[in-house]
Amino acid sequence: MLFERLVSGKLHLENRIVAEPVVSNSGDEKGAPTSRSLDIYDGYAKSGVGLAVIEQHAVHPWGRNRLNQFRLYGDDEAASLRPLTKLFEKTGVAVVAQLNFSGAGASDKSLLHENDFRLLSPSGARNPRDLIDADSQAIDSALLPEITDAFASAAQRAVWIAGYAGGVQIYACHGYLLGQFLSPLTNWRDDAYGGDLKCRARLLFETTRAVRAAIPDSILSVRLGASDQMPGRPETGLTLTESAVIAEELLHIGVDWIGVSGNHCIYGIGEDDGDTAYFSPYSSAIRNAVGARIPVDCAGGIRSRAKAEELLQNGVCDLIGFGRPLVQDKAFVQGLRGGTTT
Repeated sequence: MLFERLVSGKLHLENRIVAEPVVSNSGDEKGAPTSRSLDIYDGYAKSGVGLAVIEQHAVHPWGRNRLNQFRLYGDDEAASLRPLTKLFEKTGVAVVAQLNFSGAGASDKSLLHENDFRLLSPSGARNPRDLIDADSQAIDSALLPEITDAFASAAQRAVWIAGYAGGVQIYACHGYLLGQFLSPLTNWRDDAYGGDLKCRARLLFETTRAVRAAIPDSILSVRLGASDQMPGRPETGLTLTESAVIAEELLHIGVDWIGVSGNHCIYGIGEDDGDTAYFSPYSSAIRNAVGARIPVDCAGGIRSRAKAEELLQNGVCDLIGFGRPLVQDKAFVQGLRGGTTT
């Protein structure tokens, strides 16, 4: 099944392989692609994947993760990305921009010295994985529409100016701002954006609706951090049961596919990264929640065609995501097709 075409709504893919976003730290000080960026993504464009999601783009100056992160909060910033997206025009691979507001999940301390940066979070709490080692400011509810609008405007720039013909993916996992709102570990608010699941998910739902309205004819995905479960520990914080409810609402809002990952646990719920498909239980639960009405993308610790086929055949997911293997080996997909990557 891995090399079968997938047609679902706006998704028309030549195969079921997704190049997942991997932070390359390759942009320049203004967030524009460099020659190193173009070398990396030329490899993605020629890799033979059906769909490529390009690493997180900041939607707002306050929402940056690193100084050299790609940006979509201005027309000039969006135009600077054209050399990157043109690589995919040549090969016909569907390419999508991942949109992010990092909040307390930011990882570059030098941002704290930028005049146009503010370290924000739902409640002023530090993340369980605190990379910036600094206190954040709780976001006033009056600022939340500005963040929602920033995602929508960034989506339009991505499609209309930057050349992301496929569309966009909203980043709601790995402990970034939207994931911080989803999690009771970092969301202690007592207003309409905190408390029960419906309120904690309100910002994600409002953002997704705004982006859907901004680019009605383009692909829209959400990468959902389905649980806060830490490796080797019982599930706490955001639960998989709650995320299944979130996924069903995202379906009704009109997303075209859901990517599945972890939230505050970041990248793994297990210690073994060797072809274990450690997020497959999450993917299976989310796929059951949406009733196979939209595709679900499983990534994380998948290293072989045998494992990928097993997941597809068993209905765990509809798309298979690879990240680091594609960075490490530009011929990885050819190996899958030819059987050399077993």
